[in-house]
Amino acid sequence: MAKAKKTNTTEEKSGFSELAQRFKDHPFVFGGTVILLIFIIIAFVFVPTMPSIQQDSEGLVFGYYNGKPINQNAYFNNMLQETARMQNFDLQSDYGMNYMAAVQVWYQAFVKTAIHMAVLEEMKLTGYKVPATEIDRLVASRPEFQEDGRFSMVKYNNFGKSRLQTLWRNTEEEYTAAKFFNDFIGLKTSTAEKNFIGAMSFPERSFEIVSFPRSIFPESEIISFASARQDLFNTIHLSRITMGSEKEARQLLDSIQKGQTTFEDAARNHSTDPEKERGGDMGRRMAYEIFTDFQEESDRNAVISLKRGEFSTVIKGSNDSWIFFRAEENPFAADLSLEENLDKVRSYIDRFEGGRLENWLVAFTEELLGGAKQQDISLSEYILFLREQQNPDSPERLLALENVSINSFGPISMNYNNMGGSQSDRGLMLFANTINTDINPELIGAASNEVFWRNAFKTPLNTPSSPFSLGYSIIVLTPVEETSGDETSIENIGNFYTWGFMFNAISLDVNAAFISSSKFENNFYDVFMPLLFNSFGLND
Repeated sequence: MAKAKKTNTTEEKSGFSELAQRFKDHPFVFGGTVILLIFIIIAFVFVPTMPSIQQDSEGLVFGYYNGKPINQNAYFNNMLQETARMQNFDLQSDYGMNYMAAVQVWYQAFVKTAIHMAVLEEMKLTGYKVPATEIDRLVASRPEFQEDGRFSMVKYNNFGKSRLQTLWRNTEEEYTAAKFFNDFIGLKTSTAEKNFIGAMSFPERSFEIVSFPRSIFPESEIISFASARQDLFNTIHLSRITMGSEKEARQLLDSIQKGQTTFEDAARNHSTDPEKERGGDMGRRMAYEIFTDFQEESDRNAVISLKRGEFSTVIKGSNDSWIFFRAEENPFAADLSLEENLDKVRSYIDRFEGGRLENWLVAFTEELLGGAKQQDISLSEYILFLREQQNPDSPERLLALENVSINSFGPISMNYNNMGGSQSDRGLMLFANTINTDINPELIGAASNEVFWRNAFKTPLNTPSSPFSLGYSIIVLTPVEETSGDETSIENIGNFYTWGFMFNAISLDVNAAFISSSKFENNFYDVFMPLLFNSFGLND
């Protein structure tokens, strides 16, 4: 079969050539991933008037499948309208304003048409014939042929012979395509698999959750840690010059020490770090805040011990730069009565001493669990009881208790990583319930946390779990209710797994196989893009 002649693009300007190559090299970046065909019975008639780009391109061949041309037929035009509607693209007026969106819309319509043709070709090779009775039934049930809830022969005869022929042909094609994918589902999904997935959705449990955030780590513990590690939290005031060459840094330091130039002028003229505009002045900082500047601990310790007016040697920085410092003040102990200094120490502990924080939180939690058990009440009830005591002898303890979070959530099933849930990549609700972190932000990360699921479903009902770490909190879960699924619920979830989740997954795989097949020839960009650029004056 003779193929349509490709549009000549050799005279296009470099801007077009570069953009065209980007589309060719990464079609799925610009065109979206392979499109899942949603098989519905629609009439491919009455294509509305399109702008000049479509009128001029009617009949263009964008590619081939098994030697047969993929052109702008009625199916293509319907896919074009459907894709444009889904992407809020106006086929009448949006081309000139957003030509990249135009390429995306047209390309997706092309891919949908190509896959549709490929499916029909493969079914033809099998010798499949649609039962005539099925086409009769589908055509007769169309809404345009109904009157008072029954098929109307008058409306049918008034539809027109040509339009009826198109309708029958397209109905047959859609039935064939649907049959292709339905058969794949039947081959890929066994009854045992469907039942297993359905049963996975149960039992469902509801929980009380008590969350102990890191923020309740008391001030007294922060002060105690800072006092024991003054080397980390002394206040230092340094100036710094950073250079790319060790030799040049040594020469510059020598000239400063000899009085040939000032430190400030040298920083402004030669330093590469952000402090250069301030003459190298880094301002006051806690010692640990500059630790990442050094590769060697000995260099770091020497710098944070500098006295006022002293210079460091030239030091190898952490990013292969060369640095030297001058002390503007003697180091002095940080004033831990200031909130900003306490916040810095807390930040250090949170970042580098997380184990210390969690050990304290676990000990605090276990103490409360012991008290609740002794009182024979739940953990949440015991915390509320302690809050009501308002003990003036333990203000820090009371403040910590006030910031413990008590919530509830569920029911949920054991659904690791919210598989098939509303937050999954395919957006399909496979299981009835998933973890909602919008309502319970303390559960962020729980869906993929094995320790969470083990505590949630192995802990006996109305019994608190052992404390465990989740994100930036220590969590205690108490299962308060458990329900089992009835046969109808299990069957419904199994059916959805087959005809929703698996249909989507298999369709994506099959479509990708067609697009990568040696039978598929993709000339879309060679044909469409010159047309787009020429029609809308985008060559420049």
